[in-house]
Amino acid sequence: MSMAILSDWFKNEAWSSEIKSRLASKASTKNSYKLKLMHTARMKKLTDSYDDARREAKDEYKKFRTNPLFIAGLMIYWGEGDKRSKYRCGIANTEPLMIKVFIRFLREICKIEVEKITVWLLLYPDLKDDVCRNFWKEKITLGESNFRNSITIKGKSSVRRLSYGVCNVAFHNRYFKEKMLAWLQLASEDLSVSK
Repeated sequence: MSMAILSDWFKNEAWSSEIKSRLASKASTKNSYKLKLMHTARMKKLTDSYDDARREAKDEYKKFRTNPLFIAGLMIYWGEGDKRSKYRCGIANTEPLMIKVFIRFLREICKIEVEKITVWLLLYPDLKDDVCRNFWKEKITLGESNFRNSITIKGKSSVRRLSYGVCNVAFHNRYFKEKMLAWLQLASEDLSVSK
């Protein structure tokens, strides 16, 4: 006789419900333990991965430390970059040439594929989104597919202060963010020492 038939026969018995409850509790405890083990293993794997990123950054810093584009990209990020987010590696600025240099740094030094670079604009109500987007697309030579929705904010002043808004350029990747922060640490230590 199959287990399914026996289970069906005895499902309404008091002792059957008690066994079912006990087995469910046991399974729940076992699953909870397994989930904790999986979480611990995942966290260790991530920690090891980020350690690898920092080691890789150290080697690459030695290789690129005399490259002007590398140092320019780091200095732009040091001054204008997002240091809080765990994943976002991006800058915000109103200067097209600074944005363009940072994009070159991402593409040529960091080998980030162009389609993985995202752009969005921070605009004031008096600015037209399409005009600003066209301006930035032309200046930083990225296409429409790189652009996300613009954000319009109300400023304290009604006087136009920015002609084309604030351009935000980013690449989202935790491993890369660890490398960037390691590069910044190495550069700050390296450049602060008098030679």
